[in-house]
Amino acid sequence: MKYSSIAAIKYFIFIILIIYTPIQAQYYYTGKTYGSEAMFNPINVVLNNGYDIIQLGNKPRTIFNFPYSHATKNVWKSITHPCKTITEYGVNKFITNELFPLTVGIKGAQWWPNYNVHLIGGGMTYRMLIDWYEYHNYPKPKLLSIATVGVFHFLNEVVENGYYDNYNGDAVADLLFFDIAGVLLFNSDKVAKFFSEELNLSDWSLQPSFRINGRTLQNNGQYFTMKWQPSNSNNWLLFYTFGMDGLLGLSYKIDSESTISMGGGFIGRELIDIDEDKNIKTVKLAWSTGIFYDRNNSLMASLKISDHIDYQIILNIYPGIVKIGNFSPGLWTAIDKKGKYMIGISTIWTPGLVIN
Repeated sequence: MKYSSIAAIKYFIFIILIIYTPIQAQYYYTGKTYGSEAMFNPINVVLNNGYDIIQLGNKPRTIFNFPYSHATKNVWKSITHPCKTITEYGVNKFITNELFPLTVGIKGAQWWPNYNVHLIGGGMTYRMLIDWYEYHNYPKPKLLSIATVGVFHFLNEVVENGYYDNYNGDAVADLLFFDIAGVLLFNSDKVAKFFSEELNLSDWSLQPSFRINGRTLQNNGQYFTMKWQPSNSNNWLLFYTFGMDGLLGLSYKIDSESTISMGGGFIGRELIDIDEDKNIKTVKLAWSTGIFYDRNNSLMASLKISDHIDYQIILNIYPGIVKIGNFSPGLWTAIDKKGKYMIGISTIWTPGLVIN
């Protein structure tokens, strides 16, 4: 039997086991009509997660002119021949760079986004999608969540693969190890409750918007945040937001609902090849800082300033701040060093549009 057939059977068994494992509570999506939670829906999830890497300055945002067919075939070849792929990558390097935190340094720490974004972020998104489908009365919410997660994870690897034409070790690590592990981890009520109630894990993703005249996707990206309150602190919390950047800082509770957070750290500036033959890449970092205002862990507004290649100042205002009668849009703007700017508008029903 071909490995692709064996893999299909294993995935089918995995999905059946997950679907019939009971989930007791909703922890991440509660139907808020304001902030980043109001923007959370399957379409925005796919756009933010699937095209996450195009935030890097040397990755094109022209998503309608992309080698999807070629990249899909290459990613599929890699994950249906994992042993061959890992051998081509290098078994020791795969273990120390991709699977376990055994290599320190920007050239060998491919495991860092695997744990942050794929394991914790991907697992939380899986659970939040179940909540979303249940809240909106869709049948089989678990099955729909698994399908949505599968689509954006695979799309993410396709977009990262691009024109590469060999066995892709990064795709195997992500799709066959960390993405599956994230689903298994957050299928546990205890795990979901711990990250939700103890660490205030939340989705603070951006407002994806299309620029019609340039046929590009702008202001997209998956971002998550955690806030932990020490036992001896009344209003102060430790703050960490992660995605394409990683910012560490403090949060201050203004009142029982509202929080201001500030953090500093690094953002991915551009993608750099370490080994072109094996498609081993790393991300060149730049400094970044941000200030965030949230209401009940739903992000209301954020301002980020960084040394990114494209835009150095990005302001996102989510629904619930600006109101026109009963209508409350999301707004965002991005400004570069030369003063060139871009403005977008979004709604809770559809992806946004660039309007300038």
